[in-house]
Amino acid sequence: MSRYNSVIVLFIILILTGCSQKAPVVKIGKKSFANEDLLIMQALEDQRLGKYISAMSTFELLYEKSKKIDYLEREAMVSLLSKNKKEAYDLLNKSIDLYPKNLLFKKLLTQYYLQNKNYKNAEKVALEILKKEKTAQNLSLMGDIYMVQKSYKLALKYYQSSFKIDNSQKSLINMVSLMYRFLGKKEEAISYLETYVRLHEANKRVYFVLLRIYGQEKNINGLISTYKKLYQKFKTDEFAKKIIELLIYKKDKYDAIKFLKKSGYNPKMLLDIYSSSGDYTDAYKVAKKLYKKTKNVDFLGKMAIFQYEANRKKLNKKILKSVSEKFEIVLKDFQDPLYLNYYGYLLIDHDLDVKKGVRLVKRALEIEPKSLFYLDSLAWGYYKLNKCKKAYEIIKKFAKDSDEPEVLLHYRKILKCIKEDK
Repeated sequence: MSRYNSVIVLFIILILTGCSQKAPVVKIGKKSFANEDLLIMQALEDQRLGKYISAMSTFELLYEKSKKIDYLEREAMVSLLSKNKKEAYDLLNKSIDLYPKNLLFKKLLTQYYLQNKNYKNAEKVALEILKKEKTAQNLSLMGDIYMVQKSYKLALKYYQSSFKIDNSQKSLINMVSLMYRFLGKKEEAISYLETYVRLHEANKRVYFVLLRIYGQEKNINGLISTYKKLYQKFKTDEFAKKIIELLIYKKDKYDAIKFLKKSGYNPKMLLDIYSSSGDYTDAYKVAKKLYKKTKNVDFLGKMAIFQYEANRKKLNKKILKSVSEKFEIVLKDFQDPLYLNYYGYLLIDHDLDVKKGVRLVKRALEIEPKSLFYLDSLAWGYYKLNKCKKAYEIIKKFAKDSDEPEVLLHYRKILKCIKEDK
């Protein structure tokens, strides 16, 4: 039997009949003899410990002494868990003869046949049950029986009938999985799932089936839409993260920003998207909110950078002063090389305080000595101090291989300075 078929049989045995190894409820009503409740406890404990033969014997004794059908039903259920196939078969047939109108014994016999891969007899008994009791559960059982026989069209017929009666998520998943995996009805399967999650209160399992299908179909929009529904329903970071990952994969920064703003999920990610998109004005606003909320000077440093970049084409003394004041606060306690270099370069490039700028860049290089950006800043600082030879010794090592316009501009000016000095 395939792994899929084994799962079906196990599911039928343990779920459909309620035949669990954990202590089940036995309806005893009024006691028939003195130690009845003691024997019940003994039978249930033996069943819990996997002592099925002993549990069956005790349930048999309980039935003989009380003639309560509940004990015979429990004995028949436990017989399916035991390894004694003949004893289970004989007990089930004896029980059916004694109580021909009790459909539970026939259901258990159906499961016995399924356990032993006797699918034709399982089908025969299940059809008898269905004639007397046309329930969603029994229709689903017929679907399972045809499923293990690979009679997929018949299985689908019964799953659909079951779904029409109870509209349950279990019936839906059985039906959809069969359509998609074995009958090639992919669009119809997806349509069933999409309609269900739109009109009904679906649990996570239904959504995950839809996600798995969308993943196999490489339907990115479908994945995003489904994760958005899951996030709207459960508000967990796991689903929000998936939405952002998919939107970024799709290169849809607009929708990523829209989702992050609306949901409030991960403002740092919103900050990064604004920054990488060159939207420094909005990046500044997010950084400002985060700084006010956390008092983390890292966000103040980001504010300084974004303020400078947003106003690069209209810089004036007021803006440069505001940016500088922010960097001064940041660098009191936070010696991050990014901010050391950025502020240092700003002081150099705008001739605000070239010597201080060089000192700041050198501190950045102590932390990251191989950074070409920081080395370029240092070379530019030496150039501004008319130390062109010193600047040239630094920049000549990497400028020719660089494709950065600013680095190439610096190199040309430093080279020109060297020639003029000569």
